[in-house]
Amino acid sequence: MASIRDYLFDTDFLEQSLTYLTDTLKLAVSVIDSQGQTVLNHPAPAGELPARREFSFQFTLPIGGLRCAAPDETALDQAEPHIRYCLAALHNQLQREAELRETTDEMLRLSSQLNFLYQVARKIVGIDDMRKCYQIILAEIAGAIKADQGFIHTRGRWEEEIRVTHRMSDQEVDTVRYNLCLRHANADHTIICASETGASLLFSPIKEKEGSSGQAVFIREPGQRPFSAYEKQFVGIIENIISPTFETLRLYDSLQDLYLNTVKALAAAIDAKDEYTHGHSFRVAKYAIAIGSQLELDNLHLNDLEISGYMHDLGKIGVSEMILGKPGKLTHDEFRLIQKHPVFTDKILQPIKLPDRILEGAIQHHERMDGTGYPYGLKGTEISLFGRIIAVADVFDALTSKRPYRDALPVEEALKTMCDGIDCQYDREVLLAFIAALRTNRLEEMLGEINLGLRYEAVQNFNQFLVELTEFTMSPARQETTITKGTTEP
Repeated sequence: MASIRDYLFDTDFLEQSLTYLTDTLKLAVSVIDSQGQTVLNHPAPAGELPARREFSFQFTLPIGGLRCAAPDETALDQAEPHIRYCLAALHNQLQREAELRETTDEMLRLSSQLNFLYQVARKIVGIDDMRKCYQIILAEIAGAIKADQGFIHTRGRWEEEIRVTHRMSDQEVDTVRYNLCLRHANADHTIICASETGASLLFSPIKEKEGSSGQAVFIREPGQRPFSAYEKQFVGIIENIISPTFETLRLYDSLQDLYLNTVKALAAAIDAKDEYTHGHSFRVAKYAIAIGSQLELDNLHLNDLEISGYMHDLGKIGVSEMILGKPGKLTHDEFRLIQKHPVFTDKILQPIKLPDRILEGAIQHHERMDGTGYPYGLKGTEISLFGRIIAVADVFDALTSKRPYRDALPVEEALKTMCDGIDCQYDREVLLAFIAALRTNRLEEMLGEINLGLRYEAVQNFNQFLVELTEFTMSPARQETTITKGTTEP
């Protein structure tokens, strides 16, 4: 017996609607389930209410509705527009929460795929034997989708045949390869079909620039559950990560590219929840790399820092678009929910066995050097280097981007504002590294045309401003120093 309370995460609006109908229209209102049983009751203030009418909730499944009672039919007729308005508002909330659940489910599926890609990439790094790489990939995919058997048959570096198997003999491979359903398979797409024996076969082409060069096939024995649409989608990854060309040594890089592109796609999906944050995660990642390069981090750490930058707002999937895009001041409860997004990020990323520094950067970028940040109140060097770097990158982009409640600040004003928070909010070394990156045009090289969207108070004097800002920031008596060149004191 389903009811609206089974599908409505936030029931406050439901309570407010019932209170409005009861107190304002003097109705007795009950929430009923799909079987007509009362699950929530708001009695009228007083009086006999013999006239009754039921109104169904509009949802993909039967979840009941409202049962309203009034002194007479005329009163119900007069109240009906108000009742239907409340029903429409509840319907919209149900739709939003259903979409959020679908998005969350998709995030979990993507998280699983990210974890798979990362684990495979770690296992094949440094291996230049194509056959061994294929063997690892075959075993990993077969294990992920619980296939009983499988094989990869393709061409190698010099057009030689490469065949790797998972719990199969060569004779069994030949039998499957010439199975009727595979002979008619579309070589450009992953498909599911059944063999003459009743086994479920999952076929995925292995492609190169000139077309298909081989196939990967996974088998589930007769009597087992056939492969699902999700498993088909999952195995479809193989179309993008296996390249049977002569560039064997670049196989790991291809996996890393796909992994990073998937991370970018996730970040873009989060940014898209709010029109004002479009491209935010991309810019934060690039700002972070500029800082990391200035701090002379090695390529491995820079790669991880970029991933952490893309992932830093992943938890905003759990925050309503109405809160993210609210033009006015947030309520205390709304701000508290916003503050939870690093915790949501942590929950999403925990199943993925990422290096600690990636997780720390994504989760700690709202911590402050003086310990007053969130979500954990870390202080000083308790905050990871990645967390301190992304904190600077995140705030700089927020200040120099348009928001519902203000216009984008000029770069000079943003930097002066941030320098006011040095040592209490931001790490001094990290902020100085960011200013140095701006002085060396490292940012312009990384962002290209996106950098053109930044506003300046006096771009012709910008380098001199950065020199003076650096001197001001490094000065022990910085509070008494004045920055010139048309700027105001920080």
